[in-house]
Amino acid sequence: MEDVDLDTLSEWSPVVFDLLDIFGVFVAAILGGMVAREKSFDIVGFVIVAIISALGGGILRDVLIQQAPLLKEPPVALTNPYYLSCALLGALVAYLLRLRGKWVRRFMTVMDAAVMGAWTATGVIKTLNAGLGVMPAVMMGMITAVGGGLIRDITVGRTPVIFGGNTLYATASLIAAFPAVVLWYNHAPMLAMAVSTLLASLLVILARVFEWSLPVNRDYSVNDTLQHVSSSLSRRMHRLRDEEHRRQARAERQERAVRRRNQSRQSLRARALSKKSQANSSGSGGSGDSGPSGSGKPSSGGQSSGS
Repeated sequence: MEDVDLDTLSEWSPVVFDLLDIFGVFVAAILGGMVAREKSFDIVGFVIVAIISALGGGILRDVLIQQAPLLKEPPVALTNPYYLSCALLGALVAYLLRLRGKWVRRFMTVMDAAVMGAWTATGVIKTLNAGLGVMPAVMMGMITAVGGGLIRDITVGRTPVIFGGNTLYATASLIAAFPAVVLWYNHAPMLAMAVSTLLASLLVILARVFEWSLPVNRDYSVNDTLQHVSSSLSRRMHRLRDEEHRRQARAERQERAVRRRNQSRQSLRARALSKKSQANSSGSGGSGDSGPSGSGKPSSGGQSSGS
């Protein structure tokens, strides 16, 4: 088995990055077109929303890092004609085909998760190659992954899905960015792309299946902490008092039931004793009647013999 030529891999890395990036543009454009269809847009709306969804994050990333020490060039989406062409092709596909159904949605979810992971790694690697640090690289990885969808949602007038109320998405990009940073520092950009793509895809899919999401509608401000603690303790005390009242009521009901059972038993016992005493008294009365009648016969016999 021949050894892997690292120089050959490094030469092919830009090509692989570009192919994954362009494929992600195509998928994101289709997703943008699906949003345009939900809003009943015309062909112009399809094109604009698809381009924003597909190229918005990458353009925003390149604009932000183009003043970096090692990178001073325009956004790649404007210099490489394949990017805009694939975005237009994705818009056309979404316009001509009504992509619906359970399995289509699942397939697009998986593809969107894979593209998000690949774009996270692309943003991290480009930022680190530009001479910036780890935290800017993580931030640019997230912007590359979710920036286009964020701008798309704002454009069509709906709350961005990454702002909460949905399963984990931007959080998956944040988590997937750190392995990309570590692997880039270990001179393995191809592995960084693969690991980030797989990790982000796995997290997004598991979040959809198990409905993982971040907590929302909570106020963690410092000045309200005591109020929250006090209200929480008050609710706890109310629950404890309610439970105590319920226990007492349950004990009283059980005690009344025991009393009723005892009373019924005593009543039955008294009734049984009464019947028994009545039976005994009736038996003793019958034996007393036979005594006088028997003694009367001799008395009558005595009278007859005396006469």
